[in-house]
Amino acid sequence: MILRNYEVVIVSDGALTDEDNQKLISKFTDLIKKLGAKIESEAIWGRRNLAYEVKKKKSGIYQILFIQANGEIIEEFEKQMGYEEQILKYFLVSVDDLKKEQERFDLLKEDNLKNSKLITEVLGA
Repeated sequence: MILRNYEVVIVSDGALTDEDNQKLISKFTDLIKKLGAKIESEAIWGRRNLAYEVKKKKSGIYQILFIQANGEIIEEFEKQMGYEEQILKYFLVSVDDLKKEQERFDLLKEDNLKNSKLITEVLGA
């Protein structure tokens, strides 16, 4: 079983309370672990206005996960994400070096100007 590195951005319904959002994210992190993947790190990016409405919602809560998984795990993860109505969108990208991507994310998170540009780039606005 070959594990690859992935960066996953999950955008959940902005109307959720912090507690409900944490339960929702825990559901998926538990699933990832149960399927045999490894979560290197996770971080809440925060509550943001969306560039455009998604499922009639104007805001979302961004969560980022850095994981190691194989294709079967990713396939099941994406399938389960599609069933959850409180997940507005998710972005899953294969990366070469998880540590490098984590450091890059931490730097972007600290810089508000770059942070806002990154969100715009991710959403394609």
